Amino acid sequence: TKESAQTLLENLFLKEKRYDLARVGRYKVNKKLGLNAGQPITSSTLTEEDVVATIEYLVRLHEGQTTMTVPGGVEVPVEVDDIDHFGNRRLRTVGELIQNQIRVGLSRMERVVRERMTTQDVEAITPQTLINIRPVVAAIKE
Repeated sequence: TKESAQTLLENLFLKEKRYDLARVGRYKVNKKLGLNAGQPITSSTLTEEDVVATIEYLVRLHEGQTTMTVPGGVEVPVEVDDIDHFGNRRLRTVGELIQNQIRVGLSRMERVVRERMTTQDVEAITPQTLINIRPVVAAIKE
């Protein structure tokens, strides 16, 4: 349905809990699409404005246009990126890699805790019976 598709897209790209561009990614998106020029970086997720600007960029690229004017009167070049260019690559630091793995592990642990909360007796529930650290440890070791 339309609602489930919208919820899926919001959960995949618009929620900080599941998706993180990081500061570098946000900077690259803003620079490529001419968004928020000169303003501080505030969001590390995609916004509806990003999606609309990306679609507009792709349409203009398909039509063969070489520039597009974004709100604020800024001219942005429209060109195909070279995927092999080192300017389009980025090294992720150890801290960022560990942060991503811990996020994955905690989301797995959250799912296990929610399952156990629905199946166990309310009077017998304790934090020790609900929480299992193994999903977090396994995600870090991956």
